[in-house]
Amino acid sequence: MAKWMAEIDQRTGLAGANKMELLMFHFGTNETYGINVFKIREVMKLPPVVKIPDSDPRILGLVNLRGENIALVDLKQAIGLGPLDSVGAKLIIAEYNDNKQGFLVGGVDRIIRMSWERIQIPPPMVQSSRQGAVTAITKLEDGRMVLILDVEKVLSELHPRSEEEVLVGIELNDELAGKRVLVADDSLVARKQITKTLERLGMKYEETQTGKEALTRLRQYAELGDKTDRTIFDFVVGVITDIEMPEMDGFSLTKAIREDSRLQGLPILMHSSLSGQCNVDKGKALGVTDYVTKFHPTDLRDKLVQHLGNSSGVVVSS
Repeated sequence: MAKWMAEIDQRTGLAGANKMELLMFHFGTNETYGINVFKIREVMKLPPVVKIPDSDPRILGLVNLRGENIALVDLKQAIGLGPLDSVGAKLIIAEYNDNKQGFLVGGVDRIIRMSWERIQIPPPMVQSSRQGAVTAITKLEDGRMVLILDVEKVLSELHPRSEEEVLVGIELNDELAGKRVLVADDSLVARKQITKTLERLGMKYEETQTGKEALTRLRQYAELGDKTDRTIFDFVVGVITDIEMPEMDGFSLTKAIREDSRLQGLPILMHSSLSGQCNVDKGKALGVTDYVTKFHPTDLRDKLVQHLGNSSGVVVSS
């Protein structure tokens, strides 16, 4: 495990040009799954587990790591494939939205580095399988297909919260009402959370699933603006983007926007579950306007008001 720990610690701090590191694992079957290394804190043998009476069967109990109690999730069961045989299983400790979770898997394979261009949106049939938890796919050189999981969707189903509970305090905002933003996120759960927030604020939006799709849309607006004597602000007044996305990540999207003179001044809010300071610093170095950790709707609202509100200098289209 020392080798795994060293590799994970090293790669967590990396942020290449549209590249990512993927930890591959399995559930004791022929299928190979993946999670972005940026979200992983440790890979270890299964420590003692404290059972929780009357808990969801997908949550196996609590493990104590250096004084911190972490919920242990049977990831195989959580995506609808039945209980995992824990013999020889490994524990992946990951961090999402400033919270740590433990995912029990059958075993880990290796870490691979690849371009986001090789990560693709899966066909509808694959997207609808495994409880809808597959957000992307990629193919290895040996021909194996890797199914990349939308862990945010898994966690949202394990800890369901009503819309009223999640969006408490989010209501129509006069400074934002009527303004239109472009949203880029491959997670269906994340897009729903963002768009529900925008709707309550009275904002308009357009959804895209990848950074490449978002950049294409922005360039189309810029070209249309050139032909009709309008600016990008007549189409959208800002961008809300995830970091991890197939084809083009949020870092590369930001860089491309900042390099296009027609898109200058467009506010970019990076909205991600990758809460490490290295990701915040990397985004800001590339030109991100601000950073919001998923999913804190009041923080998102406040950043939108700060950067897109009537006092921010953003042009409001009539």
